[in-house]
Amino acid sequence: MLGVFSAISFVVEMRKGVFGVFFSLYLKEEIAASFTQVGIIWTLIFVVSAIFQTFWGWTSDRAGQRKLFLIVGEGIPGIVFLFIPRITDIYTLSLVLIVLQVCWSMAAPVWKALIAEHSMPTERGTLIGKITTFGGIGTIIGYYIVGDLISQYGYAYLFYFCSLCMLGASLIALYVDEPEGLQPVRSKLLSVEQVRALYTVRRHFSMFTFFIFLTTFASAMIERFISIYVRELGGSIQEVSFVFILADGIITLSMIPMGKLSDRIGRVRMLQISVVVRTVAVLIFAVSPVWWYLFLAVAVEGIGWSGYYVSSFAVLSSLTPKEMRGTYMGIHSMIFTISQGGSSVGGPIADRFDLKNLFYSSFAVCALVACGFIGWLKSNHETINESDN
Repeated sequence: MLGVFSAISFVVEMRKGVFGVFFSLYLKEEIAASFTQVGIIWTLIFVVSAIFQTFWGWTSDRAGQRKLFLIVGEGIPGIVFLFIPRITDIYTLSLVLIVLQVCWSMAAPVWKALIAEHSMPTERGTLIGKITTFGGIGTIIGYYIVGDLISQYGYAYLFYFCSLCMLGASLIALYVDEPEGLQPVRSKLLSVEQVRALYTVRRHFSMFTFFIFLTTFASAMIERFISIYVRELGGSIQEVSFVFILADGIITLSMIPMGKLSDRIGRVRMLQISVVVRTVAVLIFAVSPVWWYLFLAVAVEGIGWSGYYVSSFAVLSSLTPKEMRGTYMGIHSMIFTISQGGSSVGGPIADRFDLKNLFYSSFAVCALVACGFIGWLKSNHETINESDN
């Protein structure tokens, strides 16, 4: 399944990468949205998606199926995206994208569950590294293509390109094998027993998810504004592409080595180191005086992110029960997605002060959260490492 997973990762990450970078610029430069409006739109998209991720993860457990959710979750939005360039009203655009999240949210928890179900605990870091490497290659290619398309033909081609990627992912998902022995689970969605389990027998899962929420929220305060930040520091649309090409190039080159290193030194230690590296990267963003200084910032962030991604997924997989993996992955994906709404806090800070103060604020929050997260991982490393899930 490595080949199929890698192909899906290639086109999905290509779409996610270009949309995450250029949609903020589209809102700012084509729709004339404020920083606050940009932040709120992203937050609404994330929150609606998050609400439905737990439902779809539970539904996939109940149905005893996975790949159907990938096919539909990418296919329907892929068709709708062909018509989005015709929408010029910011409120109508926001409503359409929010409604689309109902379908888009089908794929995330199922994707994580599939990877966990097709891998062994001791090999997940390496497997995730390989799959994500192909995603990184796709993202790099996407940045170059879409940056050039926007420069020559306008922002409409951002949506046409994303549509092509989503329809491609939907077709490739037809070749995914369902996990062996996967059976329908007749359980309620977040029953009283399941909620109680989150703070009793599954409390480590809950605390880990809480710290992922805080870490992601702190970095999400700036994430959707980086492309605008490049422009404010003097970069062109194509130079925005170059910054993100380097970022994903670093991630792509380091993903497999980081996966192997995570398996060698332990997922917990790898995650602790990665959290520190990513915090340092935010500080470099904040102190950068011109756009090309951001090459260093994204290089450091790329190294930190690759280690963070492979090790955090390995820890998460260890803390999710096998028989309810779709549901628990859905819960985690829901919380993770909500945390990406940090842009709703970042936008008003940028409007009230400026982007540079926003980046300093994000660094302060990242540093505070990093201290707590590292301490919790140190206290619970034995429980995590001894798990055979």
